[in-house]
Amino acid sequence: MIPLKIAVIGSGTAGLAASAFLMKDGHDVTLIERFSDPRPLGAGLMLQPTGLACLACLDLDQKAIAYGTKILSLFGRSANGCTVFDIDYRNLRPHFFGLGIHRGALFSILHEEVLRLKIRIITNCEITDTRIEGDKRVLINARGKDCGAYDLVVDASGTRSALRSKSPYIKLNKPYPYGAIWGVCEDANQAFGGNSLQQRYDGAGIMMGALAIGKRPSDQKETLAFFWSLPTHLHQAWKDDGMDKWKSQVNNYWPELAPFIDQFKTPDDLTFAQYSDVIMKRWDDERIVFIGDAAHSTSPQLGQGANLGMMDALILSLSLKQTDNLQLALSQYSKRRKSHTHFYQYASRWLTPFFQSDSKFAAFVRDRSFGLLCKTPYVKTEMMKTLAGIKTGLFTHMNPGTLHRSYDLRSNQPL
Repeated sequence: MIPLKIAVIGSGTAGLAASAFLMKDGHDVTLIERFSDPRPLGAGLMLQPTGLACLACLDLDQKAIAYGTKILSLFGRSANGCTVFDIDYRNLRPHFFGLGIHRGALFSILHEEVLRLKIRIITNCEITDTRIEGDKRVLINARGKDCGAYDLVVDASGTRSALRSKSPYIKLNKPYPYGAIWGVCEDANQAFGGNSLQQRYDGAGIMMGALAIGKRPSDQKETLAFFWSLPTHLHQAWKDDGMDKWKSQVNNYWPELAPFIDQFKTPDDLTFAQYSDVIMKRWDDERIVFIGDAAHSTSPQLGQGANLGMMDALILSLSLKQTDNLQLALSQYSKRRKSHTHFYQYASRWLTPFFQSDSKFAAFVRDRSFGLLCKTPYVKTEMMKTLAGIKTGLFTHMNPGTLHRSYDLRSNQPL
């Protein structure tokens, strides 16, 4: 491996993880962020064994576990009383779990590692274009000025990547008609009962969920993430209607959440997230590679975004270690990430109409079949593998133990 001068664009989960991996490998890394003060976007997320294994490779998984809440199961019920999901990580291995974690906590863990490694950080710099100049790729900012030449550019700038829009390998970039409202509530006494991701549905147009996400980094208070699915075109109407109408609607579906939902006083206490379906024919080009949502943004249906992004960062690091030929390393990266990423893109696209659409037929099929599938031994196990982030195809899966032994699917030892 030849040490490279590398620019990482974006300080989200994928960008921070990539910066840390590549710096530890001996590369000269610069992290470039368009905001003046890098910060996390969103409320909470689920780290799967894949994401935890990636953090373990940075010796950061135990820090995440100390912040978060171990999630052992997923339970979802429709308004008509039908059980839609009832699956448990322990169906895979007794020691497996997901981790609900505050986005701010995960950001803090990775950002502190970037600072500890003394990675150069440039803020308030929006990169919108690049060009090849000799054996370098030159960055160009939003004002049209050059911002340095690098051996490799890693685009981790997220769903709205400006650099991806210049790529000849875009196959699809389509906004989803549904987004979601996200918020974080305090749960000081852990009254919610925090070892299960809980969801409720009414048809395919109403979906909500609650997830214990552990400690908030600012004050160490226990927290709960809540989301409410909403068509993008109705977001402004939701804001205009005021909070009381919406709270009443939530409470009718899920009375147990009333004391938590009441903590939201104005629409500004919640964040509206929009999603896109992004497919690229390949994730590498001459001296540039796309990772995370910049490479393969999808719906949040399976909650794999952060896990896929950290997997990208780790596999990029490993690919660069294996050869001095940069273009070969990038090509190998794309090949190694293909089956895992494509499975979750297709699975998310297939599942979304059952949970975020106007289809009465999809909701009917879901309510009458998904619960039965959860009781079918083989299918139940495959559903759990899908949630755990380890599927690579319809009949194949990976073992996160190949990334870090602490998360070996073949082991029965506690993590």
